[in-house]
Amino acid sequence: MQEALEKALAELALAQDFSVDDDQALRAWLTRHRVSPVDTEHLIRQGPRRLLTYRRLVRGTLREAIELTLPRVVARLGPVFDEYFARFLAERAPRTHYLRDVTPEFLEFCAPDWACDARVAPYLLELADHEALQLEIAAMQARPKGHVADELELDAGVVFVDACRIVHYFHAIHELSESTEARETPRSESTWLFVYRNPDHEVRTLKLTPLAAAILSRLLELQETLRKAVLNACAEHEVPVTQDVLSGTATLLADLSERGALLGKAPRPTGHPG
Repeated sequence: MQEALEKALAELALAQDFSVDDDQALRAWLTRHRVSPVDTEHLIRQGPRRLLTYRRLVRGTLREAIELTLPRVVARLGPVFDEYFARFLAERAPRTHYLRDVTPEFLEFCAPDWACDARVAPYLLELADHEALQLEIAAMQARPKGHVADELELDAGVVFVDACRIVHYFHAIHELSESTEARETPRSESTWLFVYRNPDHEVRTLKLTPLAAAILSRLLELQETLRKAVLNACAEHEVPVTQDVLSGTATLLADLSERGALLGKAPRPTGHPG
């Protein structure tokens, strides 16, 4: 019976159109969900106002979770967001028990339709991903204040803080104003960004060249040694390994260390010579 009641309340909260003004309709709805006669009469006695309050509370909590994660996207979409939010609740509904996971589920639901909806600017899905990423990074472990990074070695890997990601967009998303009132359109430009949380718990963004992004991706995601990361990234981009590339890489890594995004060299594997 508990499961039946939970399903009935889920429909009450999530269905796009739901009326509680008709007692007969309410009984039919509860009977359809196999809610016991005792629970049915209890809900009827509570009256429509309490049921509507429950509906508003549930929908309001879910909406607030998305708005807090995607403030600029929600503001720019306006009524279009209201439409997609209602569809999300009615057609899919959140499957998670955690509010932090509601936004990724919402974006997964919206992405296919946003891609072909003329009312949704092409950059908005990238902005949504970026806003969600910033919140994710903000909750992750940053480098402790006062940490001194180890000196790097060519034949060792590099360790970064957990709170960092390398992302690619087709628009200069990072140039958009943080204000929810702004409505400017970002430039169409292939953009690589290093997003990280510094020791002061601030989420920061650093724009990268394609070669720098390739080197950092190999260090961070593939865990290659510094030597291999530079050689393989240069080969991938058909760039000669010049002194400028080496000094530029050294400067970038030193900058990331100062920013608190780099912890130092990775330990050599057990049994490694020297």
